[in-house]
Amino acid sequence: MQTDSVNDRHRIGVALAGLAGLALAVGIGRFAYTAILPMMQADQGLSLADGSWLALVNLVGYLIGGLTAARFRHQPVFCARLATGLIVVSMALMAFTDQLWWWTVLRLMTGMASAWVMVMISILCLPELYARPALLGWVFSGVGTGITLGGLICLGLVAANLSSSLAWVILALICAALGSVVWHRFPNIASKPIASKPIAPSAHPPKTNLTDANTAHNARAGHDLDQPRLWRLVICYGLYGFGYILPATYLPAQARVLLQESWIYSLAWPVFGVAAAVSTLLAAALAHRFGRLPTWIGAHVLMAIGVVLPVFSANLVAIVLAAMAVGGTFVVITLLAMQEAQRHGGQQAPIWMARLTTAFATGQLFGPLFVMGMGERLSLSLLLAAGVLLMTAGVLFKQWRLDKK
Repeated sequence: MQTDSVNDRHRIGVALAGLAGLALAVGIGRFAYTAILPMMQADQGLSLADGSWLALVNLVGYLIGGLTAARFRHQPVFCARLATGLIVVSMALMAFTDQLWWWTVLRLMTGMASAWVMVMISILCLPELYARPALLGWVFSGVGTGITLGGLICLGLVAANLSSSLAWVILALICAALGSVVWHRFPNIASKPIASKPIAPSAHPPKTNLTDANTAHNARAGHDLDQPRLWRLVICYGLYGFGYILPATYLPAQARVLLQESWIYSLAWPVFGVAAAVSTLLAAALAHRFGRLPTWIGAHVLMAIGVVLPVFSANLVAIVLAAMAVGGTFVVITLLAMQEAQRHGGQQAPIWMARLTTAFATGQLFGPLFVMGMGERLSLSLLLAAGVLLMTAGVLFKQWRLDKK
């Protein structure tokens, strides 16, 4: 009994450290820019084209991070600590220049480090928390928690008519505090590849079928992986990156265009973050009830609806509903994808996680590129993004039917 209590405390500590890491790296490091973009447009004179450029280089950095993350799979603690330090420094330096080329370098650095943290947190937390799926929801709720925190801070600064530079400094200090949790907690976890840890059976295993169970057993035993299935999921995850990145980058900017001088436009981003945090806490129950792929499919459909809402109804209600729909699905999809890689990837699970992250980063790149190429016609880009999400939902549905045979 005492051992169980110690194990539970250890797992809760791991979950909270993972939450802090994703809040720092993704929720704030990656997405604070979305909340600060309209502030920079107002006080720095940043154009939508230059704003799209900075979003693009951050995504290039994320792609570089995804491509290089597998090299650190045997040293996840070292990589996580290095990456959190880079994020804190690069965010702080954003406040001390108004040069686009310097901002370009700093956002590139932040993007690369954010991808490293995403992969390393997954490598460190998934095997530790396999027996407690609800705690995995805690970990990935870090993204929404960071988004909410950054969004509320920017909301307050906009309401007080303060500068974007101050926002970068405050958020860098918050990242430093979150980074201290990552630095102090994760050295207590052995830096081993994810498959080297035994995978404990869940007390309440998710519904599955014989084909799925056999696939997982063979993967853990080191037999041939179902690589075509894994690659299909990688491609779907990459296309999802394109589908979600447009609202995730431009939602506050859309709200600012609609509301002009009102500070209320800044509410969109905290709503997005709260939806992201709450949804991950419900993800384990949904996946247990319906299965991972059906939950993933439903998330794509709901996100597609959220993506097009502002196109057909240009008002604050539509913006808020879009924030709830997109925010409430995008981290759930990430959690489900990483679980699929961990369950079916066997000893190569860290490599498949890195491939998912790389595909996602590649898909993201085309969002700002498409907006820039379409002469900043955002509505047309959003319609295309929704179509891509529905198409990938169809591919996932076909895979689910194959799994049931």
